[in-house]
Amino acid sequence: MATIIGLTGGYCAGKNEAALCIEESGFRVIDVDKLGHKALELKTEALVRAFGRGILNPRGEIDRRALGAIVFADPETLRRHEAIVHPAMLGLLDEELGFSPRTCINAALLYRFPQLERCALVLEIKAPLLIRYRRARQRDGLGPIAFLQRIASQRPLWKLRPRDRPPVVFIRNANNRQALRSRIEKTLAGLDP
Repeated sequence: MATIIGLTGGYCAGKNEAALCIEESGFRVIDVDKLGHKALELKTEALVRAFGRGILNPRGEIDRRALGAIVFADPETLRRHEAIVHPAMLGLLDEELGFSPRTCINAALLYRFPQLERCALVLEIKAPLLIRYRRARQRDGLGPIAFLQRIASQRPLWKLRPRDRPPVVFIRNANNRQALRSRIEKTLAGLDP
């Protein structure tokens, strides 16, 4: 039987670094952000109807930064965006599951996905706020207000964290890759092969 684990955490907590460590432990990692990008392509016309042509770059493709500035500024707009994109993204995720005996779903919004029920375990990555802010500035060029908007948009997720099934293990990520990898390996060692 296949083993599926979940990987989640707040904005810029270091999920992708954790995903590399999980991959090094023998899991196939499904990056739901990449599936989301593919879903954006599939839903470009619907997104333009909902949010206007200003979300397109000169080549006619979705400009994710422009779209993000719109949807992360208002909870209702974010819900409209998710109603368009998430069904396609979750369908792509279902297609990806089952190709490996050990799979990890790397998803910031994991607690909202029906695939959570298939996880044997969830690793939730935590990092100090200042480290997360530095990562947001370096990776995404965000200033403090945009950074805090991203964090605030995820706050409702933590209320959806499962209380017992699947179990959630918190992993601290404070910019020490070896310590992160060690914590992940110890956690995964308890799973059935």
